Amino acid sequence: MKNTFSLLAFIMLALVSCKDDDTEKPAPDQDSASYALITRPQNTDGRSYAAYMQKIESPDVSGPTDNTKAHEISASHSGGVYAFKSAVYVNDYQNNSISKWTLSNDNNGEKKGAIMVPELGFQGNISFKDENTAYIGGSGKIVIFNPSTMTKTGLIDLSSLSKIGTVTNFPTTGAKIQAEGVTEIIINGNYMYAALYYMNDFNTFTPATTTCDILVIDLTKVNNSSNNNSAALVKVISDKRGSFTGAWNTGGGVYYMNKTENGDIYVLCHNVFGGARNIIGKPACLLRIKNGSTVFDPDYYFDLEAASQGNGNPVTNFEYYGNGKFLANVLDPTKLDPSNPYSFNTDAIFRWWSFDLNTKTATKIDDEYTIGGKVAKCYFSNGFAYIPFANKTSNYINKINLSNLSKSKTVTTTGMSHILKLK
Repeated sequence: MKNTFSLLAFIMLALVSCKDDDTEKPAPDQDSASYALITRPQNTDGRSYAAYMQKIESPDVSGPTDNTKAHEISASHSGGVYAFKSAVYVNDYQNNSISKWTLSNDNNGEKKGAIMVPELGFQGNISFKDENTAYIGGSGKIVIFNPSTMTKTGLIDLSSLSKIGTVTNFPTTGAKIQAEGVTEIIINGNYMYAALYYMNDFNTFTPATTTCDILVIDLTKVNNSSNNNSAALVKVISDKRGSFTGAWNTGGGVYYMNKTENGDIYVLCHNVFGGARNIIGKPACLLRIKNGSTVFDPDYYFDLEAASQGNGNPVTNFEYYGNGKFLANVLDPTKLDPSNPYSFNTDAIFRWWSFDLNTKTATKIDDEYTIGGKVAKCYFSNGFAYIPFANKTSNYINKINLSNLSKSKTVTTTGMSHILKLK
């Protein structure tokens, strides 16, 4: 099941280095490297990846970079890699673990701790609240842990709002919700918003609903040391205009729920997991939850497919970089390999576009195709985007001028890559 999930889950794509949320900025650490280059070459089994970390002086390094001086932070994993408080966190759902690493200015990597989270079944994205509090969801619960000490402190039990066993008649008559997972979490003020993915079949990732469902949690009622916290559950909100959201720890550690400068939350309804675009029939879209609200905004809807490559061209990833602008990948169905059922995940069939939340328009950045389902985490600085590209023969990072969309290749890597800012 986990191998099947690894192939399917990585088609999703999203954002950690470029999102604006309630997480604190990394605290300055004079001994920490300023930037880490994460590379993930595929293992010989064709399903898992090793993960390496090494110092780079700046995002503008050029020329080939191999892993001879890099630190192996995972020999075989599937999941995302995140930066927080000058540390690197490997969120490995293949091995049910989260490990913490540091990288010194002398390029010395050191493991600082790890926790095991088998109770989650399949863990979603990490949401860092502060230096002592982080949340990560999974099947039926959210684990609370301390990212400084790497110890689990409590749980949020979701069973009182569980819908397992509910007949939805989707995708077939009589179909029920057989599994449910928290794929991603975003925090805004006193509320936590947890993306829910209801499944008819967990092994094939088949959805059991056609709506976008998000659990709202009152953080003022959460005791980080409790193993229940059911009193903090507010409600599940649903919107029929879009399908499920949440990146579920894919694309190298991207996010599909992001907050803009005014505190509004936008969520990407992507229709990608398990090829759901074809069975749900709805286009990829953005929905909005206004700042402080606990309902979807009925007056906002952004059809991403219509704005970019047209209906039937799924859109994934949500790399927000400010002023209402974000990057996303658009799939070109004509590039799919009909003989390969996992072509959407393993082939270079995506192209990067820039979207505008306010004007609801889009502009294609590049004609070059990338394996967007496996690597998508971007880094943004001084009007430039550092975008990972990957195809069957090469891996590299392109520097895109966000004003005129001109590009220049920076670092070429061994394995799919992205840049993390540590301080």
